[in-house]
Amino acid sequence: MADMIKSREDKLPPGASVEKDPKYPAVVSYTLKNGLKLLILEKHFVPTVSFTMIFKVGNVDGVQGKTGLAHLFEHMAFKGTKTINSTGYEKEKPALDKVEKAAQALIAGEASAAPAKEKLEALRAALAEAEKEADALVVKDEYLKIYTTLGESGMNAMTSTDYTGYVVSLPSSRLEAWMVIESDRFKNAVLREFYQERSVVMEERRMGETEPSRVLWETLGSNAFTTHPYRNPTIGWMEDIKRLTRTDAEAFFRTFYVPNNATLAVVGDVEPAEVIALAEKYFGDWEARPLPGRDYPVEPPQRSEKIIKVPFKAQPALRIGFHNPGMDHPDIYAVIMACEVLTNGKTGRFYKNLVEGRELALHAWAYPSYPGSRYPSLTVIAAAPKAPHTAEELDAALMAEIEKLAKEPPTRWELDKILNNYEAEMIKQLESNSGIGMNLAQNEQLMGDWRYDWKVGGELRKVTPGEISEAAAKYFNRENRTVVFLKEPR
Repeated sequence: MADMIKSREDKLPPGASVEKDPKYPAVVSYTLKNGLKLLILEKHFVPTVSFTMIFKVGNVDGVQGKTGLAHLFEHMAFKGTKTINSTGYEKEKPALDKVEKAAQALIAGEASAAPAKEKLEALRAALAEAEKEADALVVKDEYLKIYTTLGESGMNAMTSTDYTGYVVSLPSSRLEAWMVIESDRFKNAVLREFYQERSVVMEERRMGETEPSRVLWETLGSNAFTTHPYRNPTIGWMEDIKRLTRTDAEAFFRTFYVPNNATLAVVGDVEPAEVIALAEKYFGDWEARPLPGRDYPVEPPQRSEKIIKVPFKAQPALRIGFHNPGMDHPDIYAVIMACEVLTNGKTGRFYKNLVEGRELALHAWAYPSYPGSRYPSLTVIAAAPKAPHTAEELDAALMAEIEKLAKEPPTRWELDKILNNYEAEMIKQLESNSGIGMNLAQNEQLMGDWRYDWKVGGELRKVTPGEISEAAAKYFNRENRTVVFLKEPR
């Protein structure tokens, strides 16, 4: 193994390094002068390669009053560049500017104190006409068709509270093609069809208001957090979405879509030296810019229990959110272990005692960190009662299990089971190029170290049964919790 790593290092340019510790995958790390981080892992079993580009920007980074911009921009990132999806950008740009002028006039008209119906109709007609002119200059779905021709698999994008990611897998012979296309996308994106896409997101928002799960999560976040932007849903609030402009999105793009805010993971049948050379060739001139401060309002300590009951025609359910200290706090490992004691599969206490034993619940799960991990967040329990039992009965039973854990430390057998499962999941993750790529890039951007999940495993092994009980008592108490009940309307 040492000889293999030495051979790899000899082929790499200055500044590149290979992970030598056998506890971790042999990832090659390299940072371009503009700040773009590369993480490369060779896996030559099949002739494919997975690409994951993660930007450290999510809904938490949105300006107040413009929630949902990160998510909407993710949609826009598939609309092409100056050369893709366009019949000719020189002709298209004036048409896009005309659309923007008409859209901003309409937004201003709708925001006026007493908008005249006739004036608004005229403004809407002007926007529709401008969009029609601009649409005539668009080559529809050219970006997607190019990737189909290249043999893409799993092309997707996702926006969370903390980050935005772009993923795709290709035959390894298409390595340079990916570099050409994606460097163009992130350097020269053109936000065409913006207002049509905004309408799509608004419809997605409306549909979400009829989904029980989304209502539960949004109600929990907006009530548990009073000042921190984690209180806002990733899709945004409707009143904000309908006021977003292409000008807003372009400013967002210039601010956050910069190389010094991104990590690229390349996993599969590749040679690291070639990946680095191509990244230098195509991404090397991508301009870095200073990033804005990220010191968002600190959430004050919660001093008393919050209970919210939401009437909704759906299966009763509940969410319980406890404020946690954050993923960089030493207590977090005991918090994670407490969650696992409660919900580690069929051996977890919730399943064993409340799903199988007393048949109070259809399901009950715990999530260590919601909605994100960059800042102190919530440890959440999500559960649904089994008829004829009520959500209130289930809540009482869940809290009884938590209070028992706070008083009586878990057994060594429970902890060994959890730790063995964690290690098995880490090994399983290595089987998927796209899975390991997402893990590497996400941890590098959000936690500052691609090895984070492996290091967590080591920290979890240090946690004692007594520390788990102490964490349950300290964080999973009624004064620190917000509970949301979804109940049938009377």
